[in-house]
Amino acid sequence: MLPSGRRVPATQPGPRPGPARRRQPGELAVADFLRGVLEATRAALPPDLGPLEARQQGSLIKLFADDPAIHFELWLHRSRGRVELGLHFETRDARRNRRLLEYVADELPFLKEAVGQGIEAEPWDKGWTRVYLTQALDRLGPQEQAGLASRFATLIEALEPIRRDAIQTVAARRR
Repeated sequence: MLPSGRRVPATQPGPRPGPARRRQPGELAVADFLRGVLEATRAALPPDLGPLEARQQGSLIKLFADDPAIHFELWLHRSRGRVELGLHFETRDARRNRRLLEYVADELPFLKEAVGQGIEAEPWDKGWTRVYLTQALDRLGPQEQAGLASRFATLIEALEPIRRDAIQTVAARRR
């Protein structure tokens, strides 16, 4: 019981969460860091990829063409010092998500060459699927911002034509 007379809520068993990560000197705020990554990523993409709409929410950036449920995503995992970059298939149709993933997964040898050996394709949560890679991200500085934007643009440039083909091919098979 607290001195005020209020009861202390019971804690759940298991490890306690670590302290909130504080910004280091010279680091950007998360929103500013992501805004800069988004701007630099868009500037680095070739015009022939066509326009991609963007959403920035919390520690995420999502870029998409037609359907927001099929999007490129950059997700900061600050507590783990990592960032995920990927293509997510998050439609309500788990079977479609799986088929889109299978199509893209056939291109993994090319993708590993284009964006790095760490790229993986896997089913995920709620019937969703993703093609993604993670990398360390210890600070949110301008140099890290520029490097991350370049890597995200490379991933999008490599995956966007495959994403388009996958959508067309999977749609044609459904008819």
